[in-house]
Formats: sequence, C-alpha cells, structure tokens
Amino acid sequence: MILPQRHILFIRGASMALTQIRCADCGGKNVAGYRTYTIQDGAHRTMYHCASCGCSFSETKHTPLAHLKTPIAVIVQVLSALTEGVGINAATRLYGVSKNSIYRWQERLSGLKKPSSCLP
Repeated sequence: MILPQRHILFIRGASMALTQIRCADCGGKNVAGYRTYTIQDGAHRTMYHCASCGCSFSETKHTPLAHLKTPIAVIVQVLSALTEGVGINAATRLYGVSKNSIYRWQERLSGLKKPSSCLP
C-alpha cells in the first residue's frame, strides 16, 4: 500500500506533518511519490502521481521555482547574500552562477511576500 506524501518539518529530532501534498492539476489528495530525479549539483526532487486524474508532477509545478535546475537552497543563499549587501559580481563568483540566472530568480520571486513573524 502506498501512503500519501506529506511535507515534513524536522525540528531537533521531532517531525511534524505540515500539509498533505495535493495534485497540481485537480487538487486531489490521492497522491503518491513514484520516482525521483536529479537536478544540478546532484540534489534530488520527487515526482508525484495523482491516482484521481492520472497527472504526474513535481513538487515545484505551478510555482515560481518550476523548471529551475539549481537547488532551491542555493537560490535562497544567493538571494540572501544579495539582500545582505553582497554585490552581484561577487555573488556570481562565490556561488558559481551567472548574472542572468540571478536576475531570472529575482524576477520570478519578486512577487512573493516574506511570511510575517508576528502572530495575531
């Protein structure tokens, strides 16, 4: 039996299911991971299959990160460095990415809001 995939949060040895993965097309919950694929730098991403509609999708489908080959962690590091004052030329040398890639990441992610740290 294949169990549904969930996003998991690990905090100091404890884990907590945050959300159940839903189908990127129909929104159904009958989703299971069926294979992984390797992106640049050897990082792995999971492909999912929806038993309800037959759709196959990755965890980044319909997001600003769709079709990117660079690991998400690297993108976060580069954009964080730029926010902290590292120049774009220095970032390209430090992280081994092109200026055009950085500009594309900034453009794709510019509409996202940082989650508020204040609780209501």
